[in-house]
Amino acid sequence: MTDAQDFEDESDDQARYRAVGEIGTNDLYDALMGLAGFAENPYLAMQASQLCLVDNSLNLLEGEVMRHQFDDEPPRGKIALLGALSPMWIYAAYELQRTWRQRCEEVIKLAENSGIDLKAAHLERDLGYRHYDRELRARQLRDAQERPELVEQMRLDLRRTEIGFTTLEFIRVALAKHEVSKKGSKKPIAFAPGLARPNRWCGSMEYELSNGGAIISYVTRRDIAETIRFIPEAENPSDEDLAGFCAYMNPPDVEWPAG
Repeated sequence: MTDAQDFEDESDDQARYRAVGEIGTNDLYDALMGLAGFAENPYLAMQASQLCLVDNSLNLLEGEVMRHQFDDEPPRGKIALLGALSPMWIYAAYELQRTWRQRCEEVIKLAENSGIDLKAAHLERDLGYRHYDRELRARQLRDAQERPELVEQMRLDLRRTEIGFTTLEFIRVALAKHEVSKKGSKKPIAFAPGLARPNRWCGSMEYELSNGGAIISYVTRRDIAETIRFIPEAENPSDEDLAGFCAYMNPPDVEWPAG
């Protein structure tokens, strides 16, 4: 790589990160609340608020690390804290979106099989005590039954968030399971799972997306958060785009010859 190319790559990397002051403190929460079927669930809304609060704190900590990481005495304690908290935030972001996606997929499947009424009635049956989440899910199913457009919006929102969620899942599996996120029963061992360093342009912890000896890409915690914040602007990808992304994230395993 030439010096000019290196400069262009660094400039592009720098440009993709906004200053922390440009990020609205409620942007991440608002983006999640705009997803079909999300705001109607107070428990998902509560967790989205918590995720947003922690994101705001991490943004400030990342900004401080960015400004001082190359000092003669870098803030090693804060870098260590950032390295510890970032995976926790990634786990929470993944589980929250996974839960929402699972609920949407269930509603869509029930709608396709004309099973909403039966499932709602099952949740509404008398248990001898009040079970608030069962009642909530039954109401949400009745709402989807009465509003077919809600089911269609769920389908669209699942597609619009597929690429961002798959990327998040890839990192989460490497961090939590020390495996590569791939289809099938055989999961390759992740390369250096959990190893990260602060990105020089935003201070956020940067992780490798790797499969065997191939590094697919690098993604920061800030990238994940920004992807969530920009959900309202995400377009519906084509089938070709989704297939291409799937192939990109699941390259064939390479068996290196013995030396």
